[in-house]
Parts: sequence; structure tokens; C-alpha cells
Amino acid sequence: EPQHLACNEAFPAALAISRHGRGAIIPAPVELNVQVSVDAKHLILEGVAAHGPVVATSWDSEGLLLVTGSGVTLECSGASPVDGRWHCAPLPGAKLPLAMGGKPFSGAVAVTRVGRQVGSSAPTLRAAVLFPGEASVTIFSRAGHAAAAWLPTGEVRVAAPAVAASFASAGEHLLLTAADGSVMQMMMADGTVSEAAIGGNYGHAWKGACRLQSGGLARLALSTSTSGVSEAKFILG
Repeated sequence: EPQHLACNEAFPAALAISRHGRGAIIPAPVELNVQVSVDAKHLILEGVAAHGPVVATSWDSEGLLLVTGSGVTLECSGASPVDGRWHCAPLPGAKLPLAMGGKPFSGAVAVTRVGRQVGSSAPTLRAAVLFPGEASVTIFSRAGHAAAAWLPTGEVRVAAPAVAASFASAGEHLLLTAADGSVMQMMMADGTVSEAAIGGNYGHAWKGACRLQSGGLARLALSTSTSGVSEAKFILG
């Protein structure tokens, strides 16, 4: 079942991904404030499973960017999969420090590309990590050269814990999804926070949010029927 949601702000669709590298591309409906059952073009991310469960993803014109629970960062090149398959490969360099003493990482992570440094052939990467039990977001950056390390660059306190995080606007905004489905938007320039979507549990387990090409917000939730069957919901607004 899908656990992460990524939007390509240059393409009218979103991508829902499971922890183990299966997913679906969901065309974005025009109408806002609607719920859509996830029934779209399915895909497989090749080369991901060996590095642990996926904990973060972002999607842009260069391809897909992933972080796994072991801290490995992977890149899936190309704007979209080919014949339902998207080949992914780990980036050389240090892992994002997500170590939990041998336990699976249970916090929230966001990752994105933020531009290229002069003389570098690859973009700089940015990650936001909400470690479990901490009321803050730790920001990490990774330079765009081979074998670069992830370095902490700042920390911002948050008013409430988040179950998911994702970047928008080329890394300028951080979207924080709470357990009740509400979404707060943090400006990376100064740490100010505003409300992007109101909460309302509706019996859902909220999994994340992302900013669509239209500028609207998409959210991913799972609902469980009385018979115990889980259904993914793609919610606009």
C-alpha cells in the first residue's frame, strides 16, 4: 500500500509510492476538495529494495529522488518510468544520518534538489528530518559532487509533531502533515509557518501531501473498511 506522495510541479500528476518501491502515477483531477481512489498507472522502482524501505521521495524534471531507512539516497533518472519500470541507483557518498540503534527509522524525512553550485555537474540536495520524539526539524545539505557528505545546516522547532514531510517550490517550502490530516507550510528562508490545509481525520491514516502543478495541494490517506481492507485515497485540497 502507498506510504509516500510526490508531485512533479511541471507535470499534472502525483506519484504514490510504497515503502518497498512499488507505486502508481495518478493524473490530477481538475476539481478541488474531492477524494479519488488510487487507480492509476502502476510502476516498479528497480534497485531500491536492497537499500531498505523508502522514507522520502521527490519528483522533478530530472527524475525521482529517494531516501531509504538506511540513509541511502537514490536517483531514478528520467521524467517518468519506461514500460512501468523506473531504474534507480544509489548516489555515491555518505548516508543521511538516520541511525536508530539498529531499529527501523520511524520519523519523517523530506528530500529535494535545490540547484547547482558553480563548477558542479550535479545539483545540491536538501533534506529535512523529523526524528521521532523531537519537536524540531533538522535540515541537512549535500553538495553536488561525487562522494559528498550530508551536513547539518540548521534546526527549526515545530509546534506539533508531523507524520510526513515533503518539499515544494524547489525546496523553498516544507510541507508538514499532521496525524489529523492538517498541513502546515514552513518557509525555508526564515522558518515562518502558515496553514496549508485544515485537519479532519475522517477515519483516515494520513500519509503525506505535495504541491501540484496547479499550485493546489494533494494529500494521500489510507482508510480501512469494516472488513479490514485498506484503500488509498488521493485528496485534493
